[in-house]
Amino acid sequence: MLNLHLLFPLFSSVIFVFGMMFARKAISRGASAWTGTFYGNLWLGLFWLLVGVCRWEVIPVSDWWRAAIVGLLFFLGQLFTYMAFRYGDVSVATPIFGVKILFVAFLSSMMTGQSISATVLIAAFVATVGVILVQSGGGALQRLERTRVLLTVVTALIASLSLSVFDVLLQRWGAVSGAMPFLPVMFVSASLFSFVLLPWVNSVSTLKSLRSLRPMFIATVLMALQAMGMTIALSQFGDATRVNIVYALRGLWAIMFAWLLAQSFEGGERYASRSVMLRRAAGALLLTGAVVSSLVQ
Repeated sequence: MLNLHLLFPLFSSVIFVFGMMFARKAISRGASAWTGTFYGNLWLGLFWLLVGVCRWEVIPVSDWWRAAIVGLLFFLGQLFTYMAFRYGDVSVATPIFGVKILFVAFLSSMMTGQSISATVLIAAFVATVGVILVQSGGGALQRLERTRVLLTVVTALIASLSLSVFDVLLQRWGAVSGAMPFLPVMFVSASLFSFVLLPWVNSVSTLKSLRSLRPMFIATVLMALQAMGMTIALSQFGDATRVNIVYALRGLWAIMFAWLLAQSFEGGERYASRSVMLRRAAGALLLTGAVVSSLVQ
């Protein structure tokens, strides 16, 4: 039977790519990566604060430390995500996040004692192979200096690890406490942690002068929406491994949309050769096969 809750990460996978394409456009014009992290988390914090006030129901104060830990992990994941796109193009950095599938699979087993079916494990490995194949196509990656390549990989891996622990703890603590009482405290915590970035956040006037205000605003709103989709799926339904397999479709969408819309978004993908895109498409097919197998019990 179909697992309809996986529509949430499917939605988030598409929105993530468009959010990062807008963010990359703003950053390439001179905006700081810290700006995207700060405002993306601020929108989430304000929204869930309003939800908590309207419902007048949050987790007990004695459990706020759990929400604060999850919020810190979310903040770190978002911070290093924007850092990765500061150094690399969308179609280069996004597939690296596919290793999150393996992180979540093994962390779920170690931290929650949750058994993982052979089908889901195979799907996770197949998806990871697809990500590797997608990443093997040179293109924009070959044009970057070795230092920038290394920084892209390292920051993407740190983001993946942070968000993997976030996923598992959110599944464990959020599901027990209930999504609606837990998420307001968690997201407000993440937004408060983001204030440490304030000295490096671009002002509205600076963003206007850089012609980055509109793309940065759209990017932060889209990133907030995709985060909501993932957190609702994980806290309300659990199933972190399969949720992340579907979320790994980001690699497919990144190649397709970033290449087709490279002129509009001023991306480096407009210089990618046909052979590069074909190799990445082959990897995308493996990702799709993994997702299909995870959709069926």
